[in-house]
Amino acid sequence: MPKRLSTEETQKLWQEYRNGDIYALASLMQAFYPDLFHWGMRLHSDREFVKDCIQETFLTLWKIQDTIRPVENVRSYLLVILKNKILREKTQQSHFFNHDLSEDYCFSVEFSSDLRLIDEEHEVYQLRKLEQGMNQLPARQKELIYLRFYQNLSFEQIAEVMNLGRQSVYNLMQKSLQSLRKQWLVSLLYFFYSW
Repeated sequence: MPKRLSTEETQKLWQEYRNGDIYALASLMQAFYPDLFHWGMRLHSDREFVKDCIQETFLTLWKIQDTIRPVENVRSYLLVILKNKILREKTQQSHFFNHDLSEDYCFSVEFSSDLRLIDEEHEVYQLRKLEQGMNQLPARQKELIYLRFYQNLSFEQIAEVMNLGRQSVYNLMQKSLQSLRKQWLVSLLYFFYSW
């Protein structure tokens, strides 16, 4: 697994890529590929489709390297580009034109790979309930929680990825967490009364 790049290393590679260094772009792809793949699989379930979209994203970046601008957070920028690419490709595949791509997509949450690390039955039960609760949330709320707690993005970065204002991100996060708390409380009450 590639090592995490520091902000300084990432910015240095981004600048080198903008100056025409294809190896810098390859290093960025290698460093961010796991994050991009995991993100892409939340937006589309076909592994090969997601891999193709990631490759096409980096090919496009290479083609426009002489006109690309500096970015504050490279990972957030790449997540935005990949999301737009996947949504555009899905739209083209379905022969359906949609003016607002950001509202018409599925976003899935699955903890199954993480469950292998957990031995306690109670913890597995709690994670399953959390997964069920998250999958009952609207796609935008699931995406927000994923970006905040799995990708560890700041609220500003999430606003950029989701094309929302910062206050909207705060409000949506509050609404998402309130919904999860309600669902969690209901499932806990059911759990205790079923004993």
